[in-house]
Amino acid sequence: MNQQRRGAYSADDDIVDYILGITFEIWEEGGVDLIHQYYAPDCVVWGLDGITHSAAEVVAGTRETLKGFPDRLLLAENVIWSGNREDGYYSSHRLLSLATNNGPTIYGPPTGVRIRMTNIADCVIEDGMIVREWLIRDNMTLATQLGAEPVNAARDMAERRSPELDAWISDEAARVQGVEVPDSVDRPVTPREDPTAFAWKVLKSCWRGDRKLFDSTHAPYSVLHRSPLRHYSGRGDVYDYYQHLRRIMDDPHFSVDHVSSQPFADNGIDIAVRWTATGEHRGEVFGVKPTGKPIFIMGVTHWRCINDRISAEMTIFDDLAVLSQTLVD
Repeated sequence: MNQQRRGAYSADDDIVDYILGITFEIWEEGGVDLIHQYYAPDCVVWGLDGITHSAAEVVAGTRETLKGFPDRLLLAENVIWSGNREDGYYSSHRLLSLATNNGPTIYGPPTGVRIRMTNIADCVIEDGMIVREWLIRDNMTLATQLGAEPVNAARDMAERRSPELDAWISDEAARVQGVEVPDSVDRPVTPREDPTAFAWKVLKSCWRGDRKLFDSTHAPYSVLHRSPLRHYSGRGDVYDYYQHLRRIMDDPHFSVDHVSSQPFADNGIDIAVRWTATGEHRGEVFGVKPTGKPIFIMGVTHWRCINDRISAEMTIFDDLAVLSQTLVD
C-alpha cells in the first residue's frame, strides 16, 4: 500500500458519510490501495459470480474492472443502514455505475460503449473496516450493453464457476429450502412497526402469488426498477413481473436474510432487504427451455414506503448468474 496516502474516513465518522466517502476515494479519486485501509485483511465478499477472501483480492478485482472501464463512476443512490458504533453497522449501498468500455473485459475487446448499471453492496462494518460483504451485480445489463449474447455469456460464466462457488450455492440452496415462513406474515403489520415482518409479507405475496396480499402492501402507483434500463409502472405490472419470475422455478422457497431500515420524510420509511430464493428450473428463461436444474438467487431489494405501502422499489440480482445455473454441465 502507498504509505503516503491515508483515507480520510474512520470508525468515528457517520456511517453514511463513511460509506459514501470511501467509495469516492477508491473509485473517483483512484485510491484503490485504500481498500487495504477500509477492508479487513480476511474480508469475505460473496457474489453469484464468485467469492473472494481478502482485501488483496478486492484490490485485484477493482484494478481488473478499471482496465475495462477506466473512467468508471459509482454514483450513490441510497444507503440504508442499521446498527451502531459499538456493535457494528450493516449498510446496503445502492449505486448507479456509469463507465465507458475502453479496455478488454471478460465479454470481449473494447467496444467504446458507455454503460449504465446498478449494483448493491451490503456490508458489515466493524471498527471502521468492512469485514463481510454481499455484492449484487447486474451482470446481465452489463453484458447486453456490451453486445454479448445472453446465453453465450451465461455459458462462459458457468465454465468459470469454481468448486468453492458451486459448494456455497448448493449449501445456500439447502438452507433456504429449510426456511419456514414466520407466523408474523399472517397478522396485520406496517413497515414502520416491523420492517422485518413486512418484508416477509411482501416476499410471500411475490413468491406465492398472493395477489390480495400483494395489493395490500403496494400502492396502486408503485414502481419497480430492475435496472437503469428495465422499469415496471403500476401495481399490476409489478405483480406480473414477479409472477413471471415465479414461474421460472417450480415451488420456489425463499428467505429474508437481513433487513435494515431508516425513516423517510414524515410518513415514510426506506427498507433494504437481502433475500434468497431457490427452486428447480421449470420455466423458459432467456430462450433456455426447462432443465430441472436447481436455481439459486441472491438479491437485494430497496423499498420506499409512503403511508405504509410500497411506492417505489429497486430490486437487483444477477440474472446472468441465474441463467448460467441452467447451463452448468
